[in-house]
Amino acid sequence: MHRIIFYLATIIFLIYSCSSREGIVLEDETPESLLQKADLAYQNGKPDESIKLSRLILDNFPTSDLHIDAQLIMAKALGAQEEFEAQFDLLLRILKENIIPEKVPRIYMQIGQYYERSAQWNPGNITSDTTDLRQAAKYYRRAVFYPNSDDRDTKATALYRAALMHAKIKDFETAKKAYAQVIESYPESPYSGLAKIKLLDPTNTAEIQPQAQTAGTQVTETQPQVIEPVISQEEMVSDTLQFDLPMEAEESQPSILDSVQALPSDSLQY
Repeated sequence: MHRIIFYLATIIFLIYSCSSREGIVLEDETPESLLQKADLAYQNGKPDESIKLSRLILDNFPTSDLHIDAQLIMAKALGAQEEFEAQFDLLLRILKENIIPEKVPRIYMQIGQYYERSAQWNPGNITSDTTDLRQAAKYYRRAVFYPNSDDRDTKATALYRAALMHAKIKDFETAKKAYAQVIESYPESPYSGLAKIKLLDPTNTAEIQPQAQTAGTQVTETQPQVIEPVISQEEMVSDTLQFDLPMEAEESQPSILDSVQALPSDSLQY
């Protein structure tokens, strides 16, 4: 009898705990608030918490249009945990399953960052750092030239980073063209100011921290870091990129992502 009462009490406790936890999520939280907390946890160096909060969005808000955003935060958190294979697998899955064209450049952006990080941490192990930098530039370019999105903030960031990748592999002519295009096509972006600095010396591959540019604001050099897309609040004006950058020889080699039908053709621009 005592054993039956114990089992019943345990079951009631578990049911109450689960429903209470679920109630907090559904009643006191929204996908937007959870996403903000997940991003803040990642920024504060708490990838485990960031992943858990992102999963709450996926589990409790199945119809939310923030699923891609939540998974992109999860991918960044996995990278912070050095779970690189899981990070890449997740990014590949997001790219294949995504049905929101506006968010495709952000996915390409993170894939570019993945390869850029590979160049920093794995030079010469499986691939050379130059190969990884070329791959990073390749996916940054795909972010820029993806035709079905008007995400100018991400595209400006990606074009700047593509230019920087070309500079790092000593392709300075292509780097200069890309920097010039950042200035011409995205004048409202903080990366336009950074591109102007780089054009003074395209061989300078040091990182620069983007800042909101207001009257009297100076852009200064900082320690190397991977720069995240900067979201501007200004009214964005549509523009068309007016130059082609060359294809690299390595782009003719097969890639795991080249089998994804959603990828735009490299012949679109360069």
